[in-house]
Amino acid sequence: MRAEQEVAFARSLFESADTRAEISQRVALEAEELLPHTDQDQTGTPTSGKRAQEGGARTLGEELLAFARARRRITRTEIVEHLSSARPDIKITGVGPELTRLTRAGVLLRVSHGTYAIPSSTRGDGA
Repeated sequence: MRAEQEVAFARSLFESADTRAEISQRVALEAEELLPHTDQDQTGTPTSGKRAQEGGARTLGEELLAFARARRRITRTEIVEHLSSARPDIKITGVGPELTRLTRAGVLLRVSHGTYAIPSSTRGDGA
């Protein structure tokens, strides 16, 4: 019984930390949107594609990473759906090559076929 209580307590601590991490990610994402954009993302990885300097629109890579940072894991389908609705100006055909580029750069981690995540070392939540 005591072991069950300890497990329940540990689980509640984990869930609390997990919730705080998700909130921190959202706050960081919102703060990132307020900061002026540069030619590198926050991990120091150069972004691909040209930025629309006049409008300050994010590149495909930046948009993809912002979407990924707001979640634990994302699928290619979720990415395409998000980009189709949020950024119809971005060509969806570039998603595959961009996922490959970000994965090779170590900014994105391929968890399984068609599923990606931000590596814990770059997530900023200490996970």
